[in-house]
Amino acid sequence: MFKMKSDILIKSIDIYTLKIPLKKPIKMAGISVDSAENLFVKITNQNDNYGWGEASSAPTMTGEFSQGMFAAATFLKNILINKNITSLNDLDILKNSPLYENKGAKSAFEIALLDLIAKENEVPLYKIFSDSKRPSIPIIKMVAGKNLTEEIEDFKKALDDGFTKFKIKVGSNDAKTDLKRCSAISQIGFDKCFFSADANEGYSTSDAIEFAKNAKDAGISFFEQPISASEKDKISEITALSTVPTCSDEGVHSINDVIEIGTKNITTGLSLKTIKLGGAYEAFKCGERANELGLNVNLSGKVAETSIASLAISHVAQAISQANWDLSITNQYLVADPVSKSLKISNGIIQFEESIGLGTELNLDKASEFIQLSN
Repeated sequence: MFKMKSDILIKSIDIYTLKIPLKKPIKMAGISVDSAENLFVKITNQNDNYGWGEASSAPTMTGEFSQGMFAAATFLKNILINKNITSLNDLDILKNSPLYENKGAKSAFEIALLDLIAKENEVPLYKIFSDSKRPSIPIIKMVAGKNLTEEIEDFKKALDDGFTKFKIKVGSNDAKTDLKRCSAISQIGFDKCFFSADANEGYSTSDAIEFAKNAKDAGISFFEQPISASEKDKISEITALSTVPTCSDEGVHSINDVIEIGTKNITTGLSLKTIKLGGAYEAFKCGERANELGLNVNLSGKVAETSIASLAISHVAQAISQANWDLSITNQYLVADPVSKSLKISNGIIQFEESIGLGTELNLDKASEFIQLSN
């Protein structure tokens, strides 16, 4: 475990929520997302050094709205002020707090503390997890337009920009319609692209089975969260019938979920998000356990996050043993990324840069027009 040079005494905590529009709405099963409503936390220590964290609200995934996250963050602030952090084990103060669940809000605090720890120790954040470093990783581009014509136009533009990894959002239509969409898109880039399909729990069991049986012929390489995560036996059945590997997303909220998925063969891979697991260190630990269990790993931000949360999951991607199903970064979908330094995607890839700590922070001047609540 990473050894800190000195203790960190939490002196002050600043809390903000921002609402930032997306460049265009993203349609997924059951909902259409047109803006990001996210929590931001700044934690300052006795040396006036500070760390930043971020978490997106995702009521259909974590049950959290931004207003509730702000209230939860205020509760956590009162617990953490004047607390001493002596090792990574002390991050468990978040898990062990009286606040039930609220893993999104807790993840913003955890990322801010990791950023602060890394800065105090003058290392990149990923070095808290591991000394090894992956130099680059392909980035997934979502295909989720209002109609197929728009989706094909967006897909072709992304191809021109160098993207080769794509996630097609399915589940808002019946399986036959979605299979036709996937075929139309994948046929354009079949010789150089990798396609996944994500139903976000949107299918009925019968539609999910139909899609799974025909996914390979439609150009799909893995099929994510076909039905409700609570229907574990049915998901196992879909996995057994599927022509492609299956992936859990909404069903992964703890390392115990990872272990159950791997040991019971519920799916053959999983998607890890900081907001579901309570932070970046928790995502790293879950990824390492998944790798031990032979599960494919996808790392992902929620739609949508600024470069603060995007860099946090990117540091996990640098350190983790395996990320066979690549990385989804979502700052690319925002109309503005109000930070000191944006995470850049070039030719569909992130080339990781060395930084002290996370590598960026919220720019309050740029963010001012988007601030909803502050404390």
